[in-house]
Amino acid sequence: MEELVEKAKNGDKEAFTNLILENQIKLYKIAKARLKNEADIEDVVQETMLILYTKLSKLKDNAKFEIWLYKILINQCNKKYRKNRINLLSLETIENQKTYSSEEKIEDKLDYEKILDMFPSKDKIILLLYYSNGYTTKQIAKILNKNENTVKTKLRRMKQKIKENYNFYN
Repeated sequence: MEELVEKAKNGDKEAFTNLILENQIKLYKIAKARLKNEADIEDVVQETMLILYTKLSKLKDNAKFEIWLYKILINQCNKKYRKNRINLLSLETIENQKTYSSEEKIEDKLDYEKILDMFPSKDKIILLLYYSNGYTTKQIAKILNKNENTVKTKLRRMKQKIKENYNFYN
């Protein structure tokens, strides 16, 4: 494997292709263990291959190629997982669901204003800054002049309340 890695690092396209083919099934299985959606799995594996292609020359120890490759994959899986989790509760996504097909029950759709009304106005701003504006808890704490742990706690409690009221993850 080390020889194949060295050839790929030196620009041998056939060697790079062989590296991909040798590891493709392993990459898929690891991604499948972390992600459920087939499209997400494929995206993560492709992203990993792209990173491999662009960063392979930076690998210092060819013997550690597989470990390095799997770390890249796991990082990509974790990014996708976090993104999917955030998107699930994203108020921006909820706000964009203003149009409904005739087959869908409006009651089954999340109502953006209804969610915001569940919380006092001082807490609504945390949700809006976090989900709509994409600020981190650290940035929100700085903006609101609060302790970061306070912001994290409030955000966690609000998420839990939303989950309970809308039966998420069931």
